[in-house]
Amino acid sequence: MTSIDSTADSPHPHRWLVLLAMTGSLSMIMLDVTVVAVALPSLSASLGMGPAGEHWVMNAYTLTIASLVALGGRLADSIGRVRCFVAGMLLFTAASVVCGIAHEPGLFLAGRVFQGIGAALMQPSSSTIVISSFAPGERGKAMGVYVGIPMLFLTLGPMVGGLLTDLWSWRACFFLNIPIALFALVMTFIAKPDAGPRTPMRIDPAGATLYLLGLPAFVFGVQQGVEWGWRTPAVLVPLCAGFALVVAFVLTEWHRERPLLNVRLFQDRGFLGNACVLFCAQFAMTGQVIFMSQYFQSELGYDARRAGTALLPMLLPTLLVVHVAGRMYDKVGARRPVLIGTALAAIGLAIQAFTVPSRSYLPIALGMVIFGIGMGFTMSPTNTDALSRVGPQRRGQASGLLGTLRQVAGSLGIAMIGGAVVLGGIGSGRTLADGAAVGHWVACIAFSLAFFAAFSLLTSGAPARNGTR
Repeated sequence: MTSIDSTADSPHPHRWLVLLAMTGSLSMIMLDVTVVAVALPSLSASLGMGPAGEHWVMNAYTLTIASLVALGGRLADSIGRVRCFVAGMLLFTAASVVCGIAHEPGLFLAGRVFQGIGAALMQPSSSTIVISSFAPGERGKAMGVYVGIPMLFLTLGPMVGGLLTDLWSWRACFFLNIPIALFALVMTFIAKPDAGPRTPMRIDPAGATLYLLGLPAFVFGVQQGVEWGWRTPAVLVPLCAGFALVVAFVLTEWHRERPLLNVRLFQDRGFLGNACVLFCAQFAMTGQVIFMSQYFQSELGYDARRAGTALLPMLLPTLLVVHVAGRMYDKVGARRPVLIGTALAAIGLAIQAFTVPSRSYLPIALGMVIFGIGMGFTMSPTNTDALSRVGPQRRGQASGLLGTLRQVAGSLGIAMIGGAVVLGGIGSGRTLADGAAVGHWVACIAFSLAFFAAFSLLTSGAPARNGTR
């Protein structure tokens, strides 16, 4: 196994301000994944969207990030991560305004796409800036904040969206991004993070074409399979072609000297393990947050505000535990907290799978608490450990690869848990509660696979004095 890079980067003198700015940006990205979940009925009625359009409200954003975040990582390495971050922030803010003022579906979905482009520029830049601003011995704690606070916003999104929708309008969910963006930009200007080393940007046109055509086609096939039928040519063709193109992309990039996505990073068993855990966790988490908020409204009769609040039992444990997990990583490495986290998350999802058909909130809340604790132990150590395994000049590539995997997982979580399971359950004569139970079992399997990946590929061991293992 390739050892973790031992380069002890010099800490930035204003590293905590840097962390504050980057955390704000990632929080905004995460918030926009889930903030419209509770607002979807109001948004859909206002813009005249059907069920398929509602799904694309979510996936137009996450799929764009998944498709372009690798380019964002390469661009950050080329023009400087701070410039790339600021450009992404400005584009994201402008696109949020477009979403907020849109009065027809086409303009709104275009705004969501450009939000995704801005996020694809910001996300790899921000994580690289954080990991490079702290000395190795502080990275676990710093990344605990960087990952933990945005996870709070991811889970808080439905509650915020419900509150804004009830008190004002669904449009406020997008105008909310403006003050967050201004705060992050001001903090970046004050802290002046290091631009980092630059490398020439050489993109393989063939690889980029395979990826940009293959991934959207595959996710489109998965998502539309429920509505149109899996045997429909309009589903089978993009599904099979997209899968073939993605496989061809991976094989092509493996042999490239300057790949779009440096898939050879997976040769490090530890990096591969972290990537598998992050993929499974994001898959389960995105579907869980988005469609449980709909379950609370449809099956328990909650209004938008109460439906968002009902997710707090998952939110609060994640927020508290993520900092404990960061400190544990600094002391003993990634394997122990990740094994604890993935096991607890799978147990929490299994409890919810058994209890959602009963439509009783308290046992569901118990499962959510256990799941939230598991998420807190899982997310921060995996992200920190993965980026710590590569040198400073490859962190943009590593961050782009991890960001791509997370967003692909989120898109598939929306498509498979939301479309293929929840809506599929309704279509076959079952209730949303029955479909939600199946969805939780799918998410439970994902975390079981994450536990197996952590057990098989991550190594344990206390960190040395300089923070390496």
